[in-house]
Amino acid sequence: MLDALKQEIFEAIIYLNEQHVRDMGKGNVSLIDRTNNLIVTEPDGMNNLTDADDILVCDLFGNVVEGSGRPHRDLAAHVALYRAFPQIMSVAHSHTPYATAWAQAGRDIPIYGTSHMDVFAETVPCTREITAQEAEENYPVSMGTVIAEEFQKRSMDALQVPGVLLFQHGAFCWGGTVMNAIHHTVALERIAKMAYLTEKINPDVIGTKRNISKRIL
Repeated sequence: MLDALKQEIFEAIIYLNEQHVRDMGKGNVSLIDRTNNLIVTEPDGMNNLTDADDILVCDLFGNVVEGSGRPHRDLAAHVALYRAFPQIMSVAHSHTPYATAWAQAGRDIPIYGTSHMDVFAETVPCTREITAQEAEENYPVSMGTVIAEEFQKRSMDALQVPGVLLFQHGAFCWGGTVMNAIHHTVALERIAKMAYLTEKINPDVIGTKRNISKRIL
């Protein structure tokens, strides 16, 4: 079932490992089949997958439809994002050092140059804190909820800003394909690093003037 999508996820995991986006085994990626309301994702605790057959097929309630093992615990957050952003087809979650540092600091990543705007049309937003009550009730679901809330509050387009920082946690990225999602994940880490270095070099730096855009690159 959904063998082609399983292969896409398997290749995405290999790519993320090669790009050192999944250091310490943290992170996960999924792909949705909206026709059948099924999600293809990796099983929990299997950081060294050797075959696409190890990939799981789950329904939107997190039940395993095909495969062995249980889905990663962040699957509910992925589902919440698929529900909130019907135009996206894949979600990738990461704990890369620079993006996570901005998330832990509770800061948006400002636009400091055209490299940022090649991928993100606006600042990369950081969400509010997940409350103690939300965390106790269902932390993974709350992750997706606060992300969707942030985009609604800021009137942001999820395709124009294909990523977010979850306060004190890490990053989520997405796209119309799994390759879009993982490329946005890699790009976000590099943009986060460049923004950090920019502020270290010039603490008085201000955001890029808005007349600089992809249209004139």
